Amino acid sequence: MQKSIFRNNSLLNAVSTIGIAAGLSGLSAVSVAAQDTAEQSTELVLEEIIVTAGRREQSLQDVPAAVSAINPSDFTVKGLKQVGEILNYTPGVAYTDIGTKGFGNISARGVPQSSSIPVFGVYLDDTPISTNSTFSGGSTVMFDAMLMDIERVEVIKGPQGTLYGATSVGGMMRYISRDPAMEEMRVTAGVDIATTDGGEMSQVYNGRVSVPLVKDKLGITVSGFWQDIGGYVDQVNPATGALVENDVDGSENLGYAADLLFTPTEELSIRLKYMKQETDYGIDSGVQLAGHTTSDTSMFDGYTTIAAPGENYLDYEIMSGSINYDFDTVTLTSTTSRVEYTFGGSSDYTSIYGPVVDFYAGRAPGTTTSVIFDLLAGSEKFVQEVRLTSERMGNFEWIAGLYYSEETTANGQDLISTPAFDLLTISFPSEYKEYAGFGDVTYYFNEKFDVTAGMRLSKNKTTLSYVSTGLLLGDAVFESDPIKDTVDTYLFSARYRPTDNLSLYARVASGYRPASANIPILDPATGDNLAPPMIDPDNVWSYEVGAKGATDGNVFSYDVALWMIDWANFQAFTSFSGVNTGGNAAGGLSAHGFEGSFNIRPTDALKLTTNVTYSRSKLNEDEPGIGGVEGEQLPDLPKWKGSFQADYMFDLTDSWSGNAGFGVRYTGKFISSYSASTSTYPVQVDARTLVDASLSFTNDNVTIGLYATNLFNKRALQGRSDVIVGGGSSDSSGIFERPRTIGANMKVDF
Repeated sequence: MQKSIFRNNSLLNAVSTIGIAAGLSGLSAVSVAAQDTAEQSTELVLEEIIVTAGRREQSLQDVPAAVSAINPSDFTVKGLKQVGEILNYTPGVAYTDIGTKGFGNISARGVPQSSSIPVFGVYLDDTPISTNSTFSGGSTVMFDAMLMDIERVEVIKGPQGTLYGATSVGGMMRYISRDPAMEEMRVTAGVDIATTDGGEMSQVYNGRVSVPLVKDKLGITVSGFWQDIGGYVDQVNPATGALVENDVDGSENLGYAADLLFTPTEELSIRLKYMKQETDYGIDSGVQLAGHTTSDTSMFDGYTTIAAPGENYLDYEIMSGSINYDFDTVTLTSTTSRVEYTFGGSSDYTSIYGPVVDFYAGRAPGTTTSVIFDLLAGSEKFVQEVRLTSERMGNFEWIAGLYYSEETTANGQDLISTPAFDLLTISFPSEYKEYAGFGDVTYYFNEKFDVTAGMRLSKNKTTLSYVSTGLLLGDAVFESDPIKDTVDTYLFSARYRPTDNLSLYARVASGYRPASANIPILDPATGDNLAPPMIDPDNVWSYEVGAKGATDGNVFSYDVALWMIDWANFQAFTSFSGVNTGGNAAGGLSAHGFEGSFNIRPTDALKLTTNVTYSRSKLNEDEPGIGGVEGEQLPDLPKWKGSFQADYMFDLTDSWSGNAGFGVRYTGKFISSYSASTSTYPVQVDARTLVDASLSFTNDNVTIGLYATNLFNKRALQGRSDVIVGGGSSDSSGIFERPRTIGANMKVDF
């Protein structure tokens, strides 16, 4: 489950399904679930979609970028409760499911998760969650706030380096918290019970209370959830296939938060937030496959693993304070935040490294009875941002800000074998600092046409300490010189609105990931360092044109974008003698594609939504360090994805209404690894199509939902890893779509 430096796991780049777009018409931003009345007009829905993707409030139709706005409650009633499940229905992005809540990553626009620094930024309001360090496992952990008091999620495609800084290379996602109640108390409680075919029951209990302590002046929200995700993967004996334990991949998840808003005057607001999440699990949902020469055949029947569960965890703690002051024409925003996550535990790697230990220790095969991988990793980050945002001043409006970040990371890994053998002990703490200034200016030529130019200048510094012993990496002590870098990113966009129902835009933007020291890999025979001493920064440029519009009466609406990307010298995992470390693909990659979201509302009661995404991402030249060949499609990135959804709203009584929903998700085939990789076999993952269905009923304060995900119980791989172990064999594992899950839920607003 955990990302180690010595095992190449291409599942970390696996691509999940892409589904229905939130898009221009606001499928997700404004509820089309059962609580909407059948009489609600599409025009009203469009008017209510306000987003802050550009660090100011704007109509979604007028944002010169591809943005999806998602209302989590629209999906929880349909049984989709995790960020990856919801992003399955969002155009232009791909979620990599690593098999446990809180672990995964997001890629977009042909930009895969190619190394340890995330390529897709994640924010909670104005607090950056993503790490900027290579050494804290940041590309595998994913903050999931979908069960908290979140008003909406904004998913922005394309580089966002100017306003959001490093890691937002392919795009970024912002969780937007719901404001505490300032006038009337809000109380919500919910429960969700489901069962998975061949697995355990799952359950969720959540609630939130929002109280105006002083009317119009002081409000507080307290929220929390407890989630038990039932397992469905069975542990079996690796020699005989006999059942050892049922459903070992379950997890327990606990989250709670407090949010205080104080508005002493109309001009001034102060907000304090605290959020904590804890995940405990034994093992991920990886299934042991028969080998790289098979398609999705398990080594043993069903969804089974030969790995033993351990004790693993992931904890997040987020604290932030923000001050907003309105100077009439300019608003000052100051945000101070601290984000900490830690993850770790133990995993059984006996099947992989037991034979290695026996060979190098000169033991008879089978002498090594266990090899346990212990991990403790994480990050603690402090961020201070001060930003000025103007109102429109004649023909101009602008944003200007300063940013400071200081991050300390830890990563300790041990392979403990029985009988004892020094296979690996390693520790590599690091520090990262960043100073940045940013801003943009918009000039309105008239009410129909405007242009924006923006820039960010960042100064970064990284240091790394490193100590290792053991066969795999050798004995080494290393203290890097500070790696310093200055990076500039840019934004240029133009908007043209020929009519009230049509907005056209063009956008050019850049993004980056910072430079870093690299972990040395010592040749056991010579002691020479095989790895490059430094991981260079990478840089991406994106070129995009798009159109957002609707017909008169809004019977048909659309949001389409065409894009090209040039990603130079991108950071990537490289392998030396089967051991992973960092590096760069000097030739870079080129990508192009399009995405479209289309909505048809033939009647007030029926809404049809479809989207299609095409992405072609290829290497510009041979890259022997990563096993890539010029012109080949990058691993784990399907060229085609698409989906269709139908929602039919109807009245039951004067006070109760219903919604029947049906969805189809498609993900095209892809290859799991580079074709010339020396550490993993390239294997085709077949295309998959899955169906979801739901039925819900609501009145003013009660919503009851019934749902089925993966309705036809299709066995379908999301991604796989086939590690070369010699002699033409492989250690093969895969993450499958969760089997058919049928459930019911209820939400009560008091």
